[in-house]
Amino acid sequence: MSDDLVVVEGVVPARGFKTSVRDEVWSYALDQRAWGPRRLTVVFADRRGTFRGMANCERTDPFTIGLSACIAYLGRGAAAAVVLNDEEVRPGPADLDVLGSRFGLARSVCATAGIHLVDWIACDDENFRSTRMAIDPDGEWWDVPRHREVEGEAR
Repeated sequence: MSDDLVVVEGVVPARGFKTSVRDEVWSYALDQRAWGPRRLTVVFADRRGTFRGMANCERTDPFTIGLSACIAYLGRGAAAAVVLNDEEVRPGPADLDVLGSRFGLARSVCATAGIHLVDWIACDDENFRSTRMAIDPDGEWWDVPRHREVEGEAR
């Protein structure tokens, strides 16, 4: 397989299936290794948090390649996303500068597709860490704007 090729796998809900990413995100984080080690998973939702699909690929360097591939595969039409990344989560305080920089870049990648990135959750065998909660522990976690403008027109 070429280094230029990113293989993305995905899951979409069956007709009538309803679950909330807002309510189930920690279950997804705890179970993200079901895809295998060293994977980047993106969970897509509508504005209210209803699950729309999940895409994953091997982690890429830079991560923006894998994130963009997951968005291209299943993200079209989603209003929100949460990234689950299989990476080491060290105990103790997080490096907020590093987390904030990565989160800002990931948010901008998602924004180019009209998707609001709610969180980047780092996961390993034993721990997980919400970037959003580390950066703004008192803020509202599901911070998807109620309305968004796309090229001057309300969607």
